[in-house]
Amino acid sequence: MKRSAFSDPYQIAIERMNQKGVRYVVVGMAGINYYAEDPSQTFGTLDYDIFLEPSLTNVRKAVQTMQDLGFTLGTATGRLQPGNLKHVVRHRQTITATTPDGLMIELLLEISGYPFSQIARDAATFTVGGIPIRVGKLKKLMDSKRLSDRPKDRQFLKRYEILLKNAEKRPPSKKSRA
Repeated sequence: MKRSAFSDPYQIAIERMNQKGVRYVVVGMAGINYYAEDPSQTFGTLDYDIFLEPSLTNVRKAVQTMQDLGFTLGTATGRLQPGNLKHVVRHRQTITATTPDGLMIELLLEISGYPFSQIARDAATFTVGGIPIRVGKLKKLMDSKRLSDRPKDRQFLKRYEILLKNAEKRPPSKKSRA
């Protein structure tokens, strides 16, 4: 049986953001998963977090990119209206981009513990399917989880510590990392 090619919708969104010059860094669980050495070190998440430089011009480019890809955009107060974008940026509201089939990308304008400039300054670049993806440094992503102090983040941190201890006990892999 021939395998069909898998199309990662997040890669497509990132590729378009790269093309449009959107300043972003992938954060949250999505960002942490890029550092996994094998699938057993990844964690399931229902969304993909993209931290945007919180300038009106940059956010406008990101919003247009997501709309061009067919996403519906909203905030905690409802559907995003074009005239509300200045307010959204000024108040650092999260923009949620969704598709009818359940794909969700959160466009974050702030995260716990770090301004965009500090996350972007030393972000790593992972190349996936030929697409460069800017991802926050693992230490900063973990610090942000600790600082948010949400119950789901505390639970994740406990599980991640166990995972790291188990990984230390395994013999080193021969896989090289860039």
